Amino acid sequence: MMRMVKPMQPILRPAGTGGARRVPLMLLLLALTVVCLPGAPDVHAGPLRLDSQLIWGTDGEKPPGAKCKELEPALKRRLSRVFKWKNYYEIRRKEVEVSDSGVEKVRMSEKCLLEISLPEADTIEVKLIGEGKLTKTTRQSTRALRGGELLVLAGDAKDNSEDAWFVVLSVPRKKAGDDAAKPPGKTE
Repeated sequence: MMRMVKPMQPILRPAGTGGARRVPLMLLLLALTVVCLPGAPDVHAGPLRLDSQLIWGTDGEKPPGAKCKELEPALKRRLSRVFKWKNYYEIRRKEVEVSDSGVEKVRMSEKCLLEISLPEADTIEVKLIGEGKLTKTTRQSTRALRGGELLVLAGDAKDNSEDAWFVVLSVPRKKAGDDAAKPPGKTE
């Protein structure tokens, strides 16, 4: 005895078509899979503009005469959700543009050097070199960075274990009135 198999039933009917156009479930799932896959190509492939910040975290006050400024409130709030310090000071900020053709070296201090590259279209790789030695390598999605995520590297301060340093990489947010992107340069 043979069974009759019904054709696939539609799940969507566009308004005003009277059911003439139907999207089968498999086609819809295929489209969602291609759009939502984490490994899908980054639509912003190409150079990646970043802000890099060297930050000091402490429960103490800013030392008199120190060449640092209080961290902007929005970033301080984000760091305070994860880390324990009351005060965060920006030691240095630099802008960098990373392309897929090489490695950008960014000197954050005399002891801290970053090597930043795009090994894949949708991945950033950051190598942290402290006092001439590779101390950390990390990778993150460029899509996450462009979506507002931060890439944070951190460690204890050598001279005071109660303090910490952070290197924070982020994609600069366009401010109101910024019509043209300015070229990357040093801002200290």
